[in-house]
Amino acid sequence: MEFTNNNLLPYINKNVFPFLDTYISKFSSWIINVNRTQLASIVGTFFVCYLATVRHYRYQYINELRRKYPDPNIALKNSQVAAEVFDITFRREFPALHHHGFELALLRSVTIPSISKLLIATGEAFHRPQKREEDSYLILHEMLDVHPHVEFLREKNPKMTQNEVALQTFRRDHSIARLNEIHARYPTIKHGDFLFQLVLFVNEPIFWINKFGYRKLDQLEINALYKMWSDIAKEMNLTDVPQSAEEMIEYTKKYSEEFAKFHVACQKISDRNINNVVSHNAPSWLHDFVRKTYSCRLTPTDCAATGLPQAPQWMQAIYNSYWYIHGFYIRYFAFPAKHSYLGTAILPTEDNVLMPQYYEKGHSHPTYPNGYTFTELGPAKIKSNLCPMPHMRASTCPVAHHVD
Repeated sequence: MEFTNNNLLPYINKNVFPFLDTYISKFSSWIINVNRTQLASIVGTFFVCYLATVRHYRYQYINELRRKYPDPNIALKNSQVAAEVFDITFRREFPALHHHGFELALLRSVTIPSISKLLIATGEAFHRPQKREEDSYLILHEMLDVHPHVEFLREKNPKMTQNEVALQTFRRDHSIARLNEIHARYPTIKHGDFLFQLVLFVNEPIFWINKFGYRKLDQLEINALYKMWSDIAKEMNLTDVPQSAEEMIEYTKKYSEEFAKFHVACQKISDRNINNVVSHNAPSWLHDFVRKTYSCRLTPTDCAATGLPQAPQWMQAIYNSYWYIHGFYIRYFAFPAKHSYLGTAILPTEDNVLMPQYYEKGHSHPTYPNGYTFTELGPAKIKSNLCPMPHMRASTCPVAHHVD
């Protein structure tokens, strides 16, 4: 069987081809003549071994965490422990559901009329929804990704210096400073609205992972998620922060019931955000269907506030089935991720800009094709005093440099 033309690859010894032809011919004959029962036994044995191996490794992360930190409350007391647990759980175990929860946290926030009115007034969410979504993701995850950045660099260089670690910490400080700088320009933001948006980043991942994940979150993991966001809340000078993740979930429910209501501003911002996400993440022939599935993701109160019709039962069943199948696949067929799924850059480029990693994963409409600095995150009209020398190398001007 001549399956290739020797003339196409003259640099390969021609004796190789007869050998391959013979081997492939024998393999084809074996497939045709093999005993079907024997083949079924081989395939079945391989399948069972594969499932057993996946099952052995699937729970290794949570079992190691439980052995290492038998007291789940340690995550509430130690920020380093919280960062480690957060990274393993939400960057390796449940990256898809965590990101799903993040997107819905942004969407649910616009069910509050005062928030939607402000977003329309700034023009960012309505005229530049893709930029707002990416800015929100990048500025918040710069606060959350210090630990995985440091661990990645330490894996490459075990002798990593304290200055190199400090550069990653500076990035976190810098993103908090930029976020405070942005919100300082809008003194009319209600404290409750600000707190509502923040606690949604705790509420949504917990809800979606516990509902559709291959397992429910351990209390250690819930405490770590709460600790990460409560620390950010304190550094942003927010007061009356709920004292536990459970209190945050209750706060979200009560605030939504009290303040979420229909307003044309809520409808406009919601439609704009949904259309943006759908157009960038689904083929054109699926746009209408995917757009309608957003009703499956929101509570009846949220749907009423944004003017979205309630999803029919058959659509809700299809949507839920997708995520149940995802959880089933992860539990029984997928090996644990060896590395954290990150969207933020590990290090600046030679031009001292940060290139989002999700662009390398097929992002079709990048907001920052040439990378970003912290001064570019947020509304363009809000000029920043941060990092006045963005094109200097990090060794002379860390990305997190701040001017008093």
